Amino acid sequence: MTKSRLWLGLLLLLLVSLSGGLLTAAPSGQTAPTLVPPTLVPTTPPNFIDALPSESGVARIAREGNVRVGILYNEPPFGELNVRGEQTGFDADLARSIADAWGVTIEFVQATRQTGIELVANGDIDLLIAAQPHLRELDNRVEFSQSYYPSTQVLLVRNGDGATVLGHMADRKIGIVMGTRGELAVADWEMRSDYTFSVTRYPTLDRALAALMTNEIDGVVDNYVRVQRTIRFQAENFRFVDEPVLSEPYAIALQRQDVNLRNLVNRTLQYLYANGRLNELHQAYFEGAVYPGSTFVTWTNIGDEAPKPANFAADVPFPRQYVVPNLQSARVVRVAGLRDLPADAPESQRRLDGVNRALINAMAMRWNVTVQPVPGDDPAQLVADGQADIAIGVTPDWNAADRVDFSSYYLLHGLRMMLRSDAQIGGLGDLRGQIVGVFQDESGVSQLVTQLAADQRAVVDDFFIILREQDAAYTMLVDNNARVVIGDSLRLMPNVEGSDGALQLLTDADGRAVWYSRQYFGMAVPRNDIDFRLLVEYTLQEMARDGSLLPILQPVMYPQDAPLFEYYPGPTQYLGFNLSGLQG
Repeated sequence: MTKSRLWLGLLLLLLVSLSGGLLTAAPSGQTAPTLVPPTLVPTTPPNFIDALPSESGVARIAREGNVRVGILYNEPPFGELNVRGEQTGFDADLARSIADAWGVTIEFVQATRQTGIELVANGDIDLLIAAQPHLRELDNRVEFSQSYYPSTQVLLVRNGDGATVLGHMADRKIGIVMGTRGELAVADWEMRSDYTFSVTRYPTLDRALAALMTNEIDGVVDNYVRVQRTIRFQAENFRFVDEPVLSEPYAIALQRQDVNLRNLVNRTLQYLYANGRLNELHQAYFEGAVYPGSTFVTWTNIGDEAPKPANFAADVPFPRQYVVPNLQSARVVRVAGLRDLPADAPESQRRLDGVNRALINAMAMRWNVTVQPVPGDDPAQLVADGQADIAIGVTPDWNAADRVDFSSYYLLHGLRMMLRSDAQIGGLGDLRGQIVGVFQDESGVSQLVTQLAADQRAVVDDFFIILREQDAAYTMLVDNNARVVIGDSLRLMPNVEGSDGALQLLTDADGRAVWYSRQYFGMAVPRNDIDFRLLVEYTLQEMARDGSLLPILQPVMYPQDAPLFEYYPGPTQYLGFNLSGLQG
């Protein structure tokens, strides 16, 4: 061997040693952790067979008393291996909080961007909590919990650049980092835009930012958290464009069709949100910032106690029947929850039923199927019994989670305040000595208003009981029996719209709706029929994204009050259905 070859061999050995472990000792029985992100190379996906696991992960966790969690070691502030060989970060502490709630120990397993999903699919870990976006392309291999972090791909420009929306980048130059999800975000942006821009790829984010500073490019697309951490010492040179490029909500991955483990995870996430733990973790790892929970929804009857594995079934149930094959063959979807209202039904009920009918018909049109209404007083039970494929207008409820699955919500309603448009009222604190109108059949509202007003050191003088919802405006404008009315937004909207501008619903200084309670409507689908549930989710997401959902909801929700909708990045074709709304 020549001397030059010997030196080359030694140099390669040194580089491999440094990149493999950074001289960090591995825990006993484990391979050395990898801290440097590996080079991305093309891989051939393994053959995948969609088969139900033999038992729920709940059974193994309860039997062995531990939960195996895959986590990243090099993705701060979510997952990181510190100099003491300890797993730290938002994801690591979230995993510990879940294990503590369940009363089990935790076993961390190093995951990478290349191995994480395989570890889940093969059953080597129970949960992957690794800043993992819920991507549609992964839905045929693993199952995802509800999202716990609303991550986004964003566009960074130079400070002083006039761009405020993505459309302002027409005919300009965009930079992305090779091998990152920024490439997916920009590809999606190009596909849905009616203008063009050029794309330049860089090996690192630092190189892309340097190109932005030297005017080589006009913007950089990357993950918001990653960019924010990278520019924190030179933030005055940059700013983010207001419109995000693509959402990539982080969720917990688990084995596909393990509905009981998914329900255990989701209920635990909701419990940690309700008791403030998610906010504590976020403030600890994001410089005191409040947890961004604008899209996080807790279901009815979540309870005050931490969920335990022993409270969830250990089997993996089959659906009574799979819906998608029937849609493909019979071209009919059986729908519960559409109401046959009497002639004198209140306007709010008419509007809500009209919205539900319009929404399910719009979804059926995208599926190229016909709607077949299924009558009955308990829509969710009709789905559980196999008499209906889907129930619309259903509130997600943990008491029904052992019978049906629920989609994400599509409509938000709840208690709001109706007041005169010229009234100088900013909230319950301004109602000292005033009379508040409430509806007779909305139980508990007067007690809630009394408590909320007391929290602001205000004492409401009295309550006026309104017998019919159509009398609410008359009560305020003609009889003067109440200074304001507090009731369900669905009932107040017809009164506001019929007042010729004399009434309005309370908003804050920024024009955002003020809610005293929140309730959500979603859809019930057969339990553990994951393909149909995903079809429903994707369709709702596409309708929200292309703007067709908002006009449907307008009779019951003002556009500015519409809830934020999550979007799972991926194709608009699913199981032969074109969800984009474009035919042909």
